[in-house]
Amino acid sequence: MSEAAQTLDTAAAASNRITGSRRWWVLVAVMVTMFFSSMDQTVVSTAMPVIIGDLKGFSLYAWVFSAYMMASAVTVPIYGKLSDVYGRKPFYIFGLAVFIVGSAVSGQAHTMMELILARAGQGIGAGAMLSMPRATIGDIFNPRERGRW
Repeated sequence: MSEAAQTLDTAAAASNRITGSRRWWVLVAVMVTMFFSSMDQTVVSTAMPVIIGDLKGFSLYAWVFSAYMMASAVTVPIYGKLSDVYGRKPFYIFGLAVFIVGSAVSGQAHTMMELILARAGQGIGAGAMLSMPRATIGDIFNPRERGRW
């Protein structure tokens, strides 16, 4: 059997395990977390003038954004491969937890360096929140249904 045929069989088998309303709850849950992760990439920009005034770190301004983007860009393929091998749920929950902790630490940062490191932590968690929803949707909807969503 070819690799493509095995992939379709695996996807069809996975989509048969979750049916009915549970499928829609999973879809809503992963889309909400993906929305928060995507929103977090840009929402900080509106608060940065106040943050820079409080933390006195104009020279590190760009790193607040770059740390998040680099961390999430690096971790997306890592989470993807690990979730293919070991399952999606543990890495999704881990990424969500790291993202929440990173958000809390970002809110409590007293220096620009603390904020940058916390944003990098958020990015590490966001990597899971950006890759897992796509893979999860691929798992719960069979190939014929995916075109509608």
